[in-house]
Amino acid sequence: MRRTLLLAAAIASAACTRPSPADPGIVAEWMHSLYGAIRVERLSPPVASRLMVYATAAVYSGFRAADQSLAPIALNGFPELPKPASADVDGALAAIAAERVVLDSLFREALPTTRAALARLADSLSAARTKVVGERYRAHSETIGRQIGQAIVAWSRADNFDGTRGRKYVAPSGPGLWVNDAPAPIYASQNMSGASEFVALDNPANVLQAGKASDRGLVLNRPKPGLKTLPVVNMTGTSEPYWAEIRPFALKRWDECPI
Repeated sequence: MRRTLLLAAAIASAACTRPSPADPGIVAEWMHSLYGAIRVERLSPPVASRLMVYATAAVYSGFRAADQSLAPIALNGFPELPKPASADVDGALAAIAAERVVLDSLFREALPTTRAALARLADSLSAARTKVVGERYRAHSETIGRQIGQAIVAWSRADNFDGTRGRKYVAPSGPGLWVNDAPAPIYASQNMSGASEFVALDNPANVLQAGKASDRGLVLNRPKPGLKTLPVVNMTGTSEPYWAEIRPFALKRWDECPI
């Protein structure tokens, strides 16, 4: 009986030194917020997909810092990530810290409200998780998480995305080639007020109503000029014509799969 009690006490003591299993709700919260940020920033599908890969790589790598049994990420050029210097690492806290670093970089040109919302989410998730695992794990976890985030930011900046920004594109013309049949005047409201969604009476049928405006109308009526890292989707023209010059994530070449 004495041996049994001692063994039970030892197991209980060992269990108390380990952080609680990570709440999968943390991942769900990040994904939900990212979808919202992508919509608010009105990003094109290619730009949004690139952002999501780097963001999810940060979350996964944070969890893997505390659990090396998770499979490593196998994407082109993925860096060797720093290893934690201490066993007192909570994967959830590391993931939150890594994600914050990556999103601070990817959303550096975002609206102030978008950046503030993502920062509040990181603070909230970190505080809630710290209450579960205790302050003991916070410092080491956030340190390794920030290091992981910085490594993923460096990886993202080597994919030639920046090299494709701001380059003019003229679509080739000729038989069988694409022709733009969606000119801006068809979709953009005329004589719109600069302070509201009011449209002048010379075009009374073209009034935007809150909650009913299409994504196309919102993009064309409220442009965000001058942005390089978060360009708004072009609803009436070409979208990312130089995307094939950006490093693929899984394929070795963009034309690797035959048509």
